[in-house]
Amino acid sequence: MVGSRSQTNIGGDPETIQGVVKHFGSRYGASNKEIHRQPKNFDDSELETLLNDYPDDETENRQHGIEKEIKYPKSVFFIISSEFCERFSYYGMRGVLALYLKDSLHYTENNATIIYHMFIVLCYFTPLFGGIMADAWLGKYNTILYVSLLYATGNIVLSFGSVAAFSIPHRELSLFGLFLIAVGTGGIKPCVSSFGGDQFILPQQEQQLRSFFSIFYFSINAGSVISSFLTPMLREYHCLGSNEDCYPLAFGLPAALMIVALVIFVFGSPMYKRNNPQGNIALQVVGCIGHAVAKKISSTKKKEHWLDYAEDKYSVKLIADIKVLMKLIYLFTPTIVFWALYDQQGSKWTFQASRMDGDLGWFTIQPDQMQTLDALLVLFFIPLFESIIYPFLAKLRLVRNPLQKLTVGGFLAAFAFLLSGALEIYIQQENAPLPGRGQSEVILYNPLSCAADVNGLSNKVVLPPQDFLDLKKISSEPVNVTISTACAGSWTGFLELKEKEIFSFMLLNKDEKLSLIRLNMTGGNMEMVKSQSSNPKLKILFSNTDQLSISAQTIDNVRNFTVYYASHQSQQIEMPLNGRYIITVNDTVVTNVNLKQGGIYILMLEGDLKNLTSKLLTVVKPNAISMLWQIPQYVVITCAEIMFAITGLEFSYSESPNSMKSVISSLWLLTDSFGNIIVLIIAGFKMADAAHEMFFYSGLMSIVMLFFISLAYRYSYVDRIKRNQEEDEDVILVDQTRI
Repeated sequence: MVGSRSQTNIGGDPETIQGVVKHFGSRYGASNKEIHRQPKNFDDSELETLLNDYPDDETENRQHGIEKEIKYPKSVFFIISSEFCERFSYYGMRGVLALYLKDSLHYTENNATIIYHMFIVLCYFTPLFGGIMADAWLGKYNTILYVSLLYATGNIVLSFGSVAAFSIPHRELSLFGLFLIAVGTGGIKPCVSSFGGDQFILPQQEQQLRSFFSIFYFSINAGSVISSFLTPMLREYHCLGSNEDCYPLAFGLPAALMIVALVIFVFGSPMYKRNNPQGNIALQVVGCIGHAVAKKISSTKKKEHWLDYAEDKYSVKLIADIKVLMKLIYLFTPTIVFWALYDQQGSKWTFQASRMDGDLGWFTIQPDQMQTLDALLVLFFIPLFESIIYPFLAKLRLVRNPLQKLTVGGFLAAFAFLLSGALEIYIQQENAPLPGRGQSEVILYNPLSCAADVNGLSNKVVLPPQDFLDLKKISSEPVNVTISTACAGSWTGFLELKEKEIFSFMLLNKDEKLSLIRLNMTGGNMEMVKSQSSNPKLKILFSNTDQLSISAQTIDNVRNFTVYYASHQSQQIEMPLNGRYIITVNDTVVTNVNLKQGGIYILMLEGDLKNLTSKLLTVVKPNAISMLWQIPQYVVITCAEIMFAITGLEFSYSESPNSMKSVISSLWLLTDSFGNIIVLIIAGFKMADAAHEMFFYSGLMSIVMLFFISLAYRYSYVDRIKRNQEEDEDVILVDQTRI
């Protein structure tokens, strides 16, 4: 007999004792190598010492209280710090990616949008493979380590590919770098959070685990906030052969931070608790499901669950784990729509902000900077929810479990898009629509020193000198027009108009004879549409035919560029910044103009080169509604994010079997990928009204959450204490089979 703990004479049998050692070692966090280094032979006194060192749960809880004995694992701080740097790298790169694709790689806006969203889809699809790799072969630690090396390589390739001075295939290198980044960030996504969760002992540290996921999410948003502000600022510098943007620096800093993230993660290696992979669980799951389906079809016996038909070939525990997996997949399905809404902060909501005014007087908000508000609010709301809101709701016996939090978060997301749709209606009232079916729009520019009377397009109208006339909703048919002036005579002719098109014309005085020329709108109707980046647009008109060299530079000389000019007009250019510009013609300063956010301007020049006069015309008014009106919808979507995203991360970890934690975490992340696919599909239908599209998403989310409620009502939470006991029994039983 050994002490008073056991009445079973296990003597000194080495195999049996090794099972006991492995049992206790696994319970207290020892790795397999540490376990197998234990001595093979024990006498009774050594065995008693071993058992005394590892008291049973009942004695330990009674004498000391297990929660008080288990300290918060220091290793998680390396994981959180590494995650902060990695998220800084990812969001810093992603924040300038769309502009890089359009402005530097010269993709069209539509193609740049497609590449951008496909990149996000890949980022959230690859976690599935990362999770399988971690649970089946490499383990979480090695997966994070090896895939992070690939991730850092992708950042370096992207930075190198963005150097304009190098004669290299910029597009190909950049896309290859993006592919490596997508595989890298996706590969480690399911592993980092679950690896952090592995550092805790459950259920004793359940509260600490919950706080870890909140801190983990806090670090993600802290990295996002800083990089979202800093990286666009780095892009503004001139470097390495680029006269406009410094993308090598904007991508280089994220690359450096990814290397720092890898170094920090490696430094924490001695402290990590590592769970070994448990075989090719993915193949076991597929095999078990396939066998169960085949047996169900061929069998005449009825079983309680269709997976039970696989009991003749697969273990009861594996079947039970797959049942949990299937329940979670079924439960995760409706959550896809949440991500379809949430991820539109970077597209639909940013485009909405581009039609709004970000001028605060002392600071101008850029449309893509509004996304930073979500990350800032998360940093403030996480401690608010953890310390005040959740405890308050618990006292009211409301929203007490994860599924209830997910439900409320989903409805909050729907409400956020309801607010966004209402704001969109308000914005649309400030912006004139493009011509519709059977309609055209005619814009007449008069650089002359006298007024012009215009007949034929509508009732008789007067076009003032050095001004313009914008005639909307003109019937799209050939029309006879007469224009009369006091200083250049008159002109009569037919204008061939087409429906849904905008036509621009300019009056000219050629040898005291009036003529009308059509201006070349290289951008088509888009020349009258506000920039999606909210930057002002400028075009220069000159009644003379002299050759001009026109340049524009900001007052502080941050930007200086040439405006290409030919045949009475320049091309329309999107100015990189709003504010004051100095306009120089043939090395002579002509004027300075103040260009505001979202405005579309014509600078009209008149006279000869020695005596030029100028006038700035506002063709499309600058944005008038403040971007601050987006704050309510951002507050609501952030509350939804905290109740949905953080809770979902914790829920997917705590409910999943130990053998499938990374895989199920990756499935949770995979819902984000499918959410982006939904956005691409709905975008393909090209809803004409942005407000209606917002309301559609709000309604879709509400309907889906009603379905989610029915699933959540029937869901049974996993008994973690029972699960841990069963897994401990499995460990010792495996060793006893060797006797």
